[in-house]
Amino acid sequence: MMSSERKGAAMELGRCAPPWSAFQPVIPRREVTMPPRPAPASAPLPPPSHPAPASSRGRSRTPAITLATALALALALGGLATGASPSPLSAQTPPGGGEVPRQGEKPAVTGERYMVSSSHPLVNEAMVEVLENGGNAVDAMITAVFLQPVVEPHMSTIAGGTGGLIYMAATDELIYLDAELNLSRSGGAPGITSGGRVGVPGTVRGLAEAAERYGTMPWADYLAPAIRVAEEGFPMYSVLYYYLVEGRERLSAHAVSREIFLPQGVVPEVGEILRQPQLGATLRRLAQEGPDYFYTGAWAERFVESVNETGGNLTLEELDEYEVRWIEPVRFQYQGHPIVSAPPASNAGIMIGMILNILESFDLPALGHYTESPEALLLIRQAYDQAQTHISRFVGDPRSMDVPVETLLSKEYAAHLAALIDGSRQRVDLRSGEPMASAAAAPAQRPSGENDFQETDTNHLVIVDEEGNWVSMTHTVYGSTFASGLTVGGVGVNSGNGFSGVRVGEGRRVITPFPATMVLGEDGRPRVALGSPGMSSRAVAMTLINLLGYEMSLHSAIHAPRFQGYGPSDEVVAESRFSQAALDELRAWNIRYRLVGGYDQSMGSMHGVAIDPVTGVLTGVADARRTGFAAGR
Repeated sequence: MMSSERKGAAMELGRCAPPWSAFQPVIPRREVTMPPRPAPASAPLPPPSHPAPASSRGRSRTPAITLATALALALALGGLATGASPSPLSAQTPPGGGEVPRQGEKPAVTGERYMVSSSHPLVNEAMVEVLENGGNAVDAMITAVFLQPVVEPHMSTIAGGTGGLIYMAATDELIYLDAELNLSRSGGAPGITSGGRVGVPGTVRGLAEAAERYGTMPWADYLAPAIRVAEEGFPMYSVLYYYLVEGRERLSAHAVSREIFLPQGVVPEVGEILRQPQLGATLRRLAQEGPDYFYTGAWAERFVESVNETGGNLTLEELDEYEVRWIEPVRFQYQGHPIVSAPPASNAGIMIGMILNILESFDLPALGHYTESPEALLLIRQAYDQAQTHISRFVGDPRSMDVPVETLLSKEYAAHLAALIDGSRQRVDLRSGEPMASAAAAPAQRPSGENDFQETDTNHLVIVDEEGNWVSMTHTVYGSTFASGLTVGGVGVNSGNGFSGVRVGEGRRVITPFPATMVLGEDGRPRVALGSPGMSSRAVAMTLINLLGYEMSLHSAIHAPRFQGYGPSDEVVAESRFSQAALDELRAWNIRYRLVGGYDQSMGSMHGVAIDPVTGVLTGVADARRTGFAAGR
């Protein structure tokens, strides 16, 4: 266990420049003449006929996001291009030589009142304005989850799934919101662009229940920023341009998607204004009619019809029956620090806990940092192996299978697994506690499915408000860029129906690594909140190893080099900032390695906030591996 001085070092907070002004554009800025600001595409937002939840009928706190704001903030996401004639779609190539444009390492941001971290500046601005106008962290989260799919349609959708941790200071309540996708009872036609890939979305109903429980705003106000940005538009930025070019084939397969994202057959150039009037109209109806519009109303009918016309087999009853779950998070400790994380059906919390528990049997700092020490690197890699093997066999939807959470997260079982790393012990049977010769001796409990959800197209948010409420939330489109490419009423839809899980009974949640995690203080209140899209479980685990094991600051822990590697191939995939001497030693041990970029997007993209328990100063950090921003005051 660390001393109090060392604990303080682990939570080190640095003051630095404001978040947006510090970033250099990925593409050099060029002058561009913008058209006059257009009139709104439709009438002002009507008052909702759907009554706001009793707890959220407060004064309006709608963020005033404008096109001018969007233009100014677009520079932080890749700069602007000239208004040249668009190239034919076949001639368009992603910027940066086929790699995702990056911003580079970004400074930490400090504040004393609140802090937010997300992957888009307009989303941050909306959350900040909610907090400035008296809203809480849950209000900010709901607003952000509605807005983010407008400006990052390649990463998330309100017709997808959402899951994360919510801590409410006044009641000392810490709970996990599970509004993840349900698999449809029947499959559908296979294929990347098929409606058979679409599952039952949970996001909108999850946000509605969060507003009912913890919100303070009228329902329509949560959607107002998303409506404005959809209707007025925002400048195309280089990262979105990259993903539109990458996803053009699946978007081209659907007429409505072509109309929105490939007007005149081409991707809008960087700097052009992207407007989404169909999405704006849908969001207005959702604001006016409430969440039932998405589950039993006109949009639900169009959704089911569109999915089934393109190869799906979904019913209105499946949408109507969708239930949000409120679940106790899983709990474990690392280096004396209490940690909470996502419970099943997410497999992330158990995987993160298993990795950290196994590694507590070894003195990693004594071996040196894993970027310099091949011994430390291989210990972490083998802990990955053990955890991955176990979650693949024993973690699923608890309504469809028994998940031995207590055993998987016990220190005793971790000690057995740590001993296996040096081959000195037999494997332990999770069902009986008796040793077994190999994993094959246990019957597989793996839920059926085709995919282990290692795609990168997901968003994560972290918010801390002035009252001490914390949110760490993941939401996703499920799968690769733009999912199947299908849109309904301007809303992109998920492609989660091919992911792991079962299709019978109540337990039809997809099995995903939604990684929302918090480190708690001795008083049980959050001290750090973390999360990441993509290779999220490993990214969170490695960040916690750096933060609590190697006692780095939050900024250093998030930006330290990462690696992947598990399974029989024995290959280690490492960011290029690893020590060459350590990599050479791996090769001498007949372990193959492959280098990727210094800050590679396949390694996840952490968002984190920490609080100094003595001063109360908040630090926000966004990962250099993708677009990301922290903002606070």
